[in-house]
Amino acid sequence: MPAIIFVFFVILLQRANTNLIQSINPLFVRYVLDKNLFYVGITTAVYAVSTLSVRYLISIRIKPQAVSKFVIAGLLLFSAAILGYFFSADYVEFLIFVVISGFATAIIMPFLLSLVHLVSDKAAIEKNLTIYSLMLSLALVFGPLLSSVILTVLPIRWIYIMLCLFGLIAFFFAVKIHIKSESAIKEKLGGGTGGGGKALAENGGYTNGNDLGKSGSGKNLADENSGRKENISGIKQDNGRLKSGGPVSSLFKNRGFLEVIFYNTTFSIAFASVVALGGVFARDNFHIKYFEITLLFSLFFISSLLTRLVLLYFTKKGKIKNKTKILNISMLISVLSFVLMVVSKNIGFYALSLIIFGIPHALIFPIGTMRISETVDMKDMVAANTIYQSNFDIGGIIGPFFLSYLGGVYSIRFVFAIIAVFLFAAFIAGRYIKSRNY
Repeated sequence: MPAIIFVFFVILLQRANTNLIQSINPLFVRYVLDKNLFYVGITTAVYAVSTLSVRYLISIRIKPQAVSKFVIAGLLLFSAAILGYFFSADYVEFLIFVVISGFATAIIMPFLLSLVHLVSDKAAIEKNLTIYSLMLSLALVFGPLLSSVILTVLPIRWIYIMLCLFGLIAFFFAVKIHIKSESAIKEKLGGGTGGGGKALAENGGYTNGNDLGKSGSGKNLADENSGRKENISGIKQDNGRLKSGGPVSSLFKNRGFLEVIFYNTTFSIAFASVVALGGVFARDNFHIKYFEITLLFSLFFISSLLTRLVLLYFTKKGKIKNKTKILNISMLISVLSFVLMVVSKNIGFYALSLIIFGIPHALIFPIGTMRISETVDMKDMVAANTIYQSNFDIGGIIGPFFLSYLGGVYSIRFVFAIIAVFLFAAFIAGRYIKSRNY
């Protein structure tokens, strides 16, 4: 099988893992370790801080040729950390493994997105990015459904054994990715063309096959690159695209990239808060069982999956044009879902709000990856994807940590009202950004 198929398998298993950690850990801390809501927020925030710091300190600096090796190492570390969850007897011990699993996640997930770019043909990139998002949604459905089945017969602690097995199977597939993609990635980045790849590396950049075809040797490529100011010492933008050769910091001068970061970070605060507090809200207000909580999240993720199937259809038809407009409308739909959460008086109404919330969840991440593909040069893709996913961790810090404190003082319902106002402000800001850029 081609490498991209194994990439999709790893995405499916590992996203199921990270999603269930985010939804099961709050329940475990609150009801098994018997900690209050503030500790639930601390746990979620510590996980996010761990992933965020590692992504910015380590992951962002990794060369594209090495990403498959880091995925392999990360999956081994992640599986060991999840086994540590299972044996944890107190909160401090549990928190140590939260840090380790966050570290491992930071060297897995952004690299999987980069691998989709690296092993895909140019003509198939948008289709594969949409399938990537579809695999994320499938993971978010089958993970909670399987955990619901387990929770009908076993205590919540045993979910971590299932997650450890997912990690080990994903490790096997990651080894397959490395074997099948190593030479192809080197060739795509210019490393398979003799001296040309070396010369490009020495000049701090990579190129594609068309560029290699224009120069007969590594020396010519080096001379050609040294004569391009925008590739070596500066940045040049054209309709939001970042030209090759700038440092990582230059990504933050890329208008299209910043646009995506704005929407992704804003939505991540809302999403992380629902994952951390939504299950506790349902148990405290509607008095439902653990397996019913995971089924409730399944409705949310099924909604996301169906929306992404529709997105895949329109992507294959080439009808996804104004991506910024889609991102902005997604903000408005998020506002509606949180308003429904605030006024929900029964489990059916709350379930409806989660189903609606699944729509922007389905759209914002994949549309953002497509926008990055349009605006960021291939040699900067690892850094861009790492930053993109790291900003989701920022939401995981801001949302659960500060809002769980407010939830403890007032109520989770009050927290959801604050998020609704925040998202509406983001919608207005997004319309202003769109009016300035188009």
